[in-house]
Amino acid sequence: MRRYELRPDDAGRLVRHLRRELGSLWVFLNESGVEPTNNRAERALRFGVLWRQGSLGTASAKGNAWVQRSLSLRQTCRQLEQSSFSVLVDALEAFMHDRPPDLSWLR
Repeated sequence: MRRYELRPDDAGRLVRHLRRELGSLWVFLNESGVEPTNNRAERALRFGVLWRQGSLGTASAKGNAWVQRSLSLRQTCRQLEQSSFSVLVDALEAFMHDRPPDLSWLR
């Protein structure tokens, strides 16, 4: 790595980047529970990516905000083994009756 570190080309940039990240690259060897891959994060994002590709995205900032929030709700519910439909219905009922939503399901 020392051989390439001072070079201004892609090899030098790669080596400098690796040096900055070196401490994080092997955390999974020393810390129990840390996965060596980012598969879990990629799986969490996959539904949203596929939805965006299939729907061609949204046409407004409000549409983007709705998609971000609804996909976030979906993934949170999935991780907590909750029904996103029932959580959304409860939230809308609370809104219609002018009361705060029940957030106890978030634990």
